[in-house]
Amino acid sequence: MQNRTLIPLVGVLVAILSVACGSSKAPRKREVILTSEAVDENVGREAAQSVTTSLGLVETPELVAYVNRIGQSLARHAPRGGFDYHFAIVDQDAPNAFALPGGYIYVSRGLLILTNSEDELANVLGHEIVHVAARHAAARQAIIRGMPGPFKFFAQGHIAGYSRDQEREADRLGQGLAGIAGYDPMGMAIFLKNLEFTERLHLGNSRLPGFYDTHPATTERVASAGGRARMVNWQRPAGYSEGRTSYLRRLEGLAIGMSGAEGVFHDQRFIHPDLDFTLRFPDGWETSNTHAAVGAVSPARNAQIVLEGQGPGNDAELAASQYLGNPSNANIVVERSLQVPVGKHKGFRIDGKAKAGGGWLPIAITWVARYGMVYRFTAISAPGALQRYEGAYANLMRSFKSLTPQQKNSVYENRVHIVEGHEGEDLKTLSKRSSNDWDIQTTAVFNDIFANQPLSGGEAVKISVARRYVAKRPKP
Repeated sequence: MQNRTLIPLVGVLVAILSVACGSSKAPRKREVILTSEAVDENVGREAAQSVTTSLGLVETPELVAYVNRIGQSLARHAPRGGFDYHFAIVDQDAPNAFALPGGYIYVSRGLLILTNSEDELANVLGHEIVHVAARHAAARQAIIRGMPGPFKFFAQGHIAGYSRDQEREADRLGQGLAGIAGYDPMGMAIFLKNLEFTERLHLGNSRLPGFYDTHPATTERVASAGGRARMVNWQRPAGYSEGRTSYLRRLEGLAIGMSGAEGVFHDQRFIHPDLDFTLRFPDGWETSNTHAAVGAVSPARNAQIVLEGQGPGNDAELAASQYLGNPSNANIVVERSLQVPVGKHKGFRIDGKAKAGGGWLPIAITWVARYGMVYRFTAISAPGALQRYEGAYANLMRSFKSLTPQQKNSVYENRVHIVEGHEGEDLKTLSKRSSNDWDIQTTAVFNDIFANQPLSGGEAVKISVARRYVAKRPKP
């Protein structure tokens, strides 16, 4: 979490809106796109700014240039080549890839960590290029743009999954693009297989929406990708030398999970070393931490509480006035306002309702100024449920405190490290020798090898190393 704008958590938002506005399980209708490709580019450019602000980007120059080089080699063969394509890496731990209208394509660092070859990455990028070229992304972005202002969230790739026909088209043409550009189309089948294995591992304390959420996968689809790959004619370009080892070396040092700079969870307690605060979310609530906000969803999935930074300031009531005065928040109706304590600080709270589609959702927002920065706590629920969670909301704000020295020293982060296997050893022996923080099954999945497979010696193996995070002063 950094100093960004409010981001409602994905799953609960859809559930709450379905309660307020009707079922979200209506039969899918064929999307009708009424905009031009020129409009696609403008919409995509605007949405790309939101992605940068909300999700954040990995800015390692060599790795970003490498992903862009692969993407551009594929884009040269894109159908309906009317877009200028842009490729970036989002700072997200879930294996994910998504496309915005107009040629803006993203892969997450979590997806890069899962892949083991340039072929796998190329197939994913080719798949997303097809979604742009066929204007699937434009139809999905139109749904996001139609949502009420305060309920728009960062996950431009996380609403309205693609239809089966769209997925089949993107698979078929994406693998074809990979083959034309000199990449093995089998990379898509390998990637989908390993992605399915990671879903079974349930990595992390909470699950952010990822590739499966917007690209519904089935056993049939994985098998089809493998069968199709054997039918595609492809050939490596002359001089190609990007083998497994050189590919994995490019991933050295990537953060696994949330980096210390974003804050970490210890069970239900959230600790942010750089901003020097901690708070505790209610027991049983599903927590989530992003570049933009930290929050939790109730067990019944009918309420969420989110904390995010609004910006510099020393006056909570003034910050509330500025926020509510923003035209994008005009759909919030204030019914009550009052001064409230937030930890040891004075806060300002409003209670009211926010319009969402054809209905209204109860909402409570509390602002607090702390050490020159304003924070905002937002609670949203299904109609009639907010009062039920009043105690949880109040307890969360009471838990908002500075870190103790022990808490400051308790933050660790994990990074990718590449080690060389020794002949005859297995992953258990390698893990012990290299202080690998992953368990054996996770190590096997992320390296696309069997857990009990003897190593031949000399091969590169991805492991996870844990390091204590040293807090940095927050940026002004």
